[in-house]
Amino acid sequence: MNFNPTKMTGQQRQTALQRHEREILIARLRDYDRESTDKLRELLIERWKKEHPTAAAEQSTSLKPLMKHLNAKDKQTPDDADETWYNDLYYVSLRRRPDHVFGSKEGMIQLGIASHDGTARHDWRHFQEIKSALAGPECEAFELYPAESRLLDPSNYYTLWCFPGIRRLKVGHDAARDVRDRDTAALAPQRALAPE
Repeated sequence: MNFNPTKMTGQQRQTALQRHEREILIARLRDYDRESTDKLRELLIERWKKEHPTAAAEQSTSLKPLMKHLNAKDKQTPDDADETWYNDLYYVSLRRRPDHVFGSKEGMIQLGIASHDGTARHDWRHFQEIKSALAGPECEAFELYPAESRLLDPSNYYTLWCFPGIRRLKVGHDAARDVRDRDTAALAPQRALAPE
């Protein structure tokens, strides 16, 4: 059948579109059969290193320990942080709230993270370390990317929503821990791990 949408019924268009999508999928799968994914990954990383040498040379840095700045007794209004923490890179506000998401007795911890220099620094490894230090290493947390109608974006400030009473959030991987270095990254390029 010649693909001319103006001369097709709605059902014919739908069938033709599905056939076209299936053909594209089959072609992509054949591409994977022709070359190993390991070879494709190596080519991708080599190209990335060539085009982004600064990023390729970057290494994760160890996060300096957080130090407590303010306690709950220093709160002046109910909206003030229960605790504030800082190190050489970040200022972190910690608020303990009831858990209205999952209803756990342990409540929710809201971590607000900002860099001292005001930049849009958003280093996943650093945020993971901060979460583990303040909410616990086995506590799971998430960032919310909200509906546009309730978007808050007044500054380079990031919020982690932590739930210490929930063993595992029902999203993410159930597989065992898998942390990789620059030379063992899975799909996309990765920075080198910080030296121990």
